[in-house]
Amino acid sequence: MDMIADDGCTSLRSGPQSAAVLGCLPMVTADIPAVLTLDQRCLGGLWTRSGYERELDSEHSDLLVILKSNSLELLNCRLTQASTQLGAATNSDGDRNPINRNARFTANTQIDSGAPSKPSPIRREQKIELLGVGCLWAILEEAHITTLAIDPSYQGERLGLWLLSHLLQKACDRSLTHATLEVRASNHPALSLYQKFGFEEAGRRKRYYADGEDARILWRSGLQSADCIAQINRHQTQSMRQLKQKQNYRFYPEDLHLIQSLEQKV
Repeated sequence: MDMIADDGCTSLRSGPQSAAVLGCLPMVTADIPAVLTLDQRCLGGLWTRSGYERELDSEHSDLLVILKSNSLELLNCRLTQASTQLGAATNSDGDRNPINRNARFTANTQIDSGAPSKPSPIRREQKIELLGVGCLWAILEEAHITTLAIDPSYQGERLGLWLLSHLLQKACDRSLTHATLEVRASNHPALSLYQKFGFEEAGRRKRYYADGEDARILWRSGLQSADCIAQINRHQTQSMRQLKQKQNYRFYPEDLHLIQSLEQKV
């Protein structure tokens, strides 16, 4: 699979942004149209709608999306809707629609949020954007990172670093011991990103891509080691700090109580 990522070195957008809220959340079925648009822009239409539905259906896949909103209320509403969607998919025997499996985890991030049980009406000026998508497959003890894409308008902001740290955290949570991926031999920004997490080249797949370019096979072992876990946490914290400093972002749900207190003063 191809990867589109940023190395965090140069921002493509000038000037500080308004205090938007970012969330790195499990993907749900409602995200598919925006994900397909991003997939087309970054990966040339690598996966189809049915492909993403199969990944949502699989217990062996984790799909994450980066969402940006100008409203905490809107992200809370999205999580409430995801929870409602999951409940509607539960039949009398307690079985769940497998396509909505990831919604379970999305709903569970809404802890102590104080959100009303019935979503508040969304004002016209409120909006939400999908900035990135990542996916991994859990195969035996291996995390195979199949997709990592950041909207071209937002590359260079450390979003790739933030998203990859969350994916590797998911791999650790699954007790996987190593990670692998394929990346274009010419994709130096992505290579630089993966090297930050200790990935090393393990070989090549000749003419792997449709245009005939080789893929580099990258490998990272020891995911459960204390050093690797500390490295993942360090990169996640550093990327959040830099996103706050350079783009004035806030984070959901990490900054949930801080965001709520700030918005109550507005």
